[in-house]
Amino acid sequence: MKKVLIEKEKLIVFVKNLKSSCDEFIAPKREHLSDIVFGDTKYDGGELLEYDGNSVVSPRAFLLPQSEPLFEIKSAKNCELKPIEDKKKRIFYGVRPCDIKALGLMREFFIDDGFVDAPYKRKMDNSVFIGLACGKRCTADSFCHLMDAGPIAKEGFDLQLIPLSRGYLVEVGSKKGQGIVNKHKKLFSQASAQDKKESRLQLKNFGEKIKKIDYKKLARIMRENKVAQSVWDDIGQRCVVCSGCVTLCPTCSCFSVSDRLDGDKGARFRYCDGCVYAGFTRMAGGNTPFPQHKDHIRRFFEHKLNVDVERYGTSSCVGCGRCIETCPGNISIKKFIIEQT
Repeated sequence: MKKVLIEKEKLIVFVKNLKSSCDEFIAPKREHLSDIVFGDTKYDGGELLEYDGNSVVSPRAFLLPQSEPLFEIKSAKNCELKPIEDKKKRIFYGVRPCDIKALGLMREFFIDDGFVDAPYKRKMDNSVFIGLACGKRCTADSFCHLMDAGPIAKEGFDLQLIPLSRGYLVEVGSKKGQGIVNKHKKLFSQASAQDKKESRLQLKNFGEKIKKIDYKKLARIMRENKVAQSVWDDIGQRCVVCSGCVTLCPTCSCFSVSDRLDGDKGARFRYCDGCVYAGFTRMAGGNTPFPQHKDHIRRFFEHKLNVDVERYGTSSCVGCGRCIETCPGNISIKKFIIEQT
C-alpha cells in the first residue's frame, strides 16, 4: 500500500481544495454541548482536522438516514412511480478506523451480498472516504483493537491519515485515493523510514495488553446456546428499549418501508428499524416468534456476534463502544464478549 506524507500546514490547503470538488464535505465538528458530530462543513469551515475521541453518531447516518424517500408515487391507482435519486458527491473526512470497518460490513449487506440496494450503492459510488487513525483510545469503553478494527484501518478507505510528529502518514487505499493524491501531488512528500516506524509503534502501543477476541469461538458458543440463561435474563431486565444501541451502532442495517399517501399521491420511505423493538418480527397475523422482552435485546447480540460471523466471516461489532456509552441500563457488549470467551 503506497504511503506518502503531508505536513499539518499543507493539510489545511488540501482540505480546502477537496471542498471545491464535492457537493458536501462531511467532517467531524463540535456542536451542542461540544459533542463531536459529523456534518457538512463545505462552507462553514468548522471541520476538526485532528481530534480526540470519536463522533456521537457514525457516518452511517448519511448513507442510511433514519428516514429517506425512495420514490415518489405520482399515482397509486395507475402505479406511476418516479425514483428519488441522491446524486450528491460527498467526501467523508476524519472517519475513525472502527467506522471504516463498519462501512465495509454495510457494503457487504447492501451491495455485495447477492442483492444490490440501488440508493445505497449510488451514495457509496459518489463518496470518498478519508480515514483518520487513532493516536489513543477514544473512550474507556472503546475496544476496537480487540475486534481487529483499530487503531489503524487495514482496508475500506480511499485515503487514511495516520498522525505523526511531523504531519500525517497518508495511506492510499483505492484508485479514487490515488487519483486524489496525483491531483494534489505538490502537497505531498515521500514518507521516510522513520515516519513508517513511528506509525508502527503507534499501533504497537495502543490500548491495554489484552489478546484479541476470538469471535469465531464466541459465535460457536452462542450458536450452541451455551450462554447461561441468567445472562440473557439480566440483560433483558436492564434494557429499557431506548433504542440507543441500534441507533448509534455503525453496522445496524435493518430497515422497514412505508408508503405515505395523500389521496392518490405520495412517497415511499425507508426508515431504520431495529431488533430491540417488540414489533420487529411481528407477523401479519399479529403473532411474534419472540414475545418476551429479554429476547429482543438478545437479538442485537446474536446479530452482531453470531449471525454475521457466519454470514461474513467476522463480527459486525467493531468495538466503537457507542452502545455502551449510551445505555442507561449499563449493558456492556464488551463485558459480555470478554466474559463469554
